[in-house]
Amino acid sequence: MKRLSSILFIVYALVACRPGIPSDVLSEGDMVDILYDIHIAQAMAETHEGLKDGKDVVALRSAILKKYDVTPEEYERSYLFYCSNAEYLQEIYNDLSDRIRDNVLAAGGKIQGIETEEADSANVWNQVPYIILMDNTPYNKMSFSVSPDSTFRNDDRINLQYDAQTIVQDGSCDVVACMNVFYGDSIVTQTTHITSNGRGVLTVSGKSDQRKISKINGFFILSPNTSSQEGAMPFRLVVLSRIKLLHLNNNINKQNEQGTGIASQEESSADQE
Repeated sequence: MKRLSSILFIVYALVACRPGIPSDVLSEGDMVDILYDIHIAQAMAETHEGLKDGKDVVALRSAILKKYDVTPEEYERSYLFYCSNAEYLQEIYNDLSDRIRDNVLAAGGKIQGIETEEADSANVWNQVPYIILMDNTPYNKMSFSVSPDSTFRNDDRINLQYDAQTIVQDGSCDVVACMNVFYGDSIVTQTTHITSNGRGVLTVSGKSDQRKISKINGFFILSPNTSSQEGAMPFRLVVLSRIKLLHLNNNINKQNEQGTGIASQEESSADQE
């Protein structure tokens, strides 16, 4: 009985440690709705020529807060609260991930598996095709690893592709993207810094004198915010979507080029006749 009472006390204590949401803070559902709409608005601003001005983006955010009848002060107070409470932040992270995942599926995207892009390439990305990065650990980084199969050759080309969208309340945004391609004991590394919205690509091209590709891995990590005001807790969120790890078979490319050359020669001979 004493042991059972001790266990119940521990469970109660753990539950009690989770702070309640203050009455002047937006609910988790409202925060997810607002963050999702801001993400969509920024994506529209990046793709629409008439909305790329910074003032237009600010106007879109103001319109979103007005849509939910939320003042800028309420929104700021709410994101400060959630950033300070990891359990609530995790729930917002999960809900937002599910919302984006459902949007990807509704648009005809795939969540996992190998997707053939062209006759000479295959998408070997083995995780969900999107990630969300936030300042709080462990949501500030994501790693990946792929074990090549027998179709990989030493002179193949590997492309890591992604679309980046950012939501930055204050300060700057810098995501380090890194891809390592292992050729036996040697490694070829490509690294880039994601500081703005748009499409990004990391490429490693193999050589015929290298050993066969044995492993591919890498990571995305959101660097610490060093440009925000002192004492502030800005909310930064980075959505990387349409992630693909393309394996482009160089041998097939060469065959296609040779085939194209032969066809051109035959057409030229026919013209001369």
